[in-house]
Amino acid sequence: MIKCNECGTENIDGLLFCENCGSELVESDIVEENLEEQQNIMPLTGAEAKLILLKTGEEISLPDKEEIIIGREDPVGAIFPDIDTTIYGGEEEGVSRKHVKISHVDDEYFVEDLNSVNSTFLNKSKLEPESPVQLNNGDELMLGRLKFNVTLS
Repeated sequence: MIKCNECGTENIDGLLFCENCGSELVESDIVEENLEEQQNIMPLTGAEAKLILLKTGEEISLPDKEEIIIGREDPVGAIFPDIDTTIYGGEEEGVSRKHVKISHVDDEYFVEDLNSVNSTFLNKSKLEPESPVQLNNGDELMLGRLKFNVTLS
């Protein structure tokens, strides 16, 4: 068992983040940008949605589809997500092969954890699996330890 330094919760071995509060259970050398200076939060509507990888600033445009799967490619298992995080360190950062689904409905975007091993966090709150939550401009989306900022162009 791994005890969380933030809330004291005992977590099973192998998890990267506390199941209770979402705090990291392993040290990370990644220097994070301060998200408190983000723009006003507003629903994603009408413009191109993007994910910005916080550790590099790289922008990833979301495909113009109703449902977008984000995870890691696995040719042997015939898993080919719309956005493959392997090139961004997804495997090392604990991203599942099918980690989240982003749905585009009536000019709004929703994120849904697909029962990922290391969970999905939206603004440091753990998402319940298979329960869509609306995304807003400036949100922080964390898949395992891989952190993104949700933004509009």
